[in-house]
Amino acid sequence: MPTEFYRFVPSLGWLTHLWKSVTRQDHAAWRGVLAPLIPNDAVVIDVGAHGGQFTRLLARLVPDGWVIAVEPSSYTRSVLRTALWLRGVRNVTVFASALGATPGVAMLSTPIKRYGDMGYGLAHIRGAASAGTEIRSTLEPVVVSTLDDLVTGGGLARVDFIKADIEGYEAALIAGAGATLERFRPVLLLELDAKFLERAGAALDRLWASLLDLGYIPHEVAKDGVTLNPISGGPCQGDIVWRYTGSLH
Repeated sequence: MPTEFYRFVPSLGWLTHLWKSVTRQDHAAWRGVLAPLIPNDAVVIDVGAHGGQFTRLLARLVPDGWVIAVEPSSYTRSVLRTALWLRGVRNVTVFASALGATPGVAMLSTPIKRYGDMGYGLAHIRGAASAGTEIRSTLEPVVVSTLDDLVTGGGLARVDFIKADIEGYEAALIAGAGATLERFRPVLLLELDAKFLERAGAALDRLWASLLDLGYIPHEVAKDGVTLNPISGGPCQGDIVWRYTGSLH
């Protein structure tokens, strides 16, 4: 399918995305789950902030703290920054980069929907496994940093919580976060999808095993919508909360 490089063009689709980001909160159910895990003065990192709905939720959970919203897409940041401004959110800093295993430059692929709107919720780093196989999309060269470099360069004295929804790039994120996980042992919320991980050149079972080796235990939300239960079986997909319980080695 044809691919073009991204350039910003004001459109009705952009206004629709902004309206949804400002007026909707599709992640409200997570408030009860995360509130006991995140102190009011916490430093939290939202990797893959998208339009900012989850970012706003985190900002409310840490009124005396700080949210770093990581978003590599220029289009998405235009929605994110405007939505945060319109909602009066002041304890968020937007970091314009992808986070991966090593620093560099990568191509961010954003699908174009049937009527020409940007499918920005499905934007992902284009790897060798996906090149040439995708639907119509735009490409944008983006800077890639590591989480460790973000924490070191930002002079962060604490990291309490990390959420990542980055369409299969979660394994690369963890690979570049070893020092941060060892030093701060933050709670992790990772959206895991085996198909997306494979597209990024990773594998669910390997990522799962690496987190267990780091001393993290996976948890899922119970039917009551609030309680976290440890996952005793093998690797599974979905929104998984990882809590540090053992010694790193």
